[in-house]
Amino acid sequence: MKKSKLNREWHLSHRMPARATFEQRLEWHLEHAKSCRCRAITGKIAEEMKKRGMSMPDS
Repeated sequence: MKKSKLNREWHLSHRMPARATFEQRLEWHLEHAKSCRCRAITGKIAEEMKKRGMSMPDS
């Protein structure tokens, strides 16, 4: 049986804020990538990281 990449405990204790600002979303996704490997950072978050010269967390 394959082990899940989802860190259930992290997800339960680190909810995305309601009506999160872009900066809050960016911060949440960076912390998420450090603690859980359930999905890669993509879309507008990844684009903004590239614009800011930020490296993607190891996946």
